[in-house]
Amino acid sequence: MNSTTVPIIRYQHAREAMSWLCDVIGFDVFLEVAGNDNKIEHARLTLGASMVMLASLGRDGLFESKFKTPQTVKCNTQCTSLFVEDPSVIYNRALAAGANIIQEIESFEFGGETFIFEDIESHIWVITNHDPWKVTW
Repeated sequence: MNSTTVPIIRYQHAREAMSWLCDVIGFDVFLEVAGNDNKIEHARLTLGASMVMLASLGRDGLFESKFKTPQTVKCNTQCTSLFVEDPSVIYNRALAAGANIIQEIESFEFGGETFIFEDIESHIWVITNHDPWKVTW
């Protein structure tokens, strides 16, 4: 089954962010809709059964006006967590790409390994092989 929850993220430089997310996390571009001035009108990136949608900031509409980058507001109000088979693969690519590692890779108290980092526009990503569907209490 594919994911039924799909995060929607906006980037100041969405085209560069897409490339970075594909290189570092390993996403594949499922759909890309180009906008004016080299912007991304809409994109869907996949990793296994997971998907994120993204676009460039500055699109018209009330919904779009609600998006700000973490760099603009100087904080995060959400993060995206991805379940993967081997977090160390992404961890090593994130290190090589110069990502800001917030939490080093370590054993997670509920099982598996987890690390946390920021992407090129300071969105936070939690990468883990802890299966949240398995109760470990």
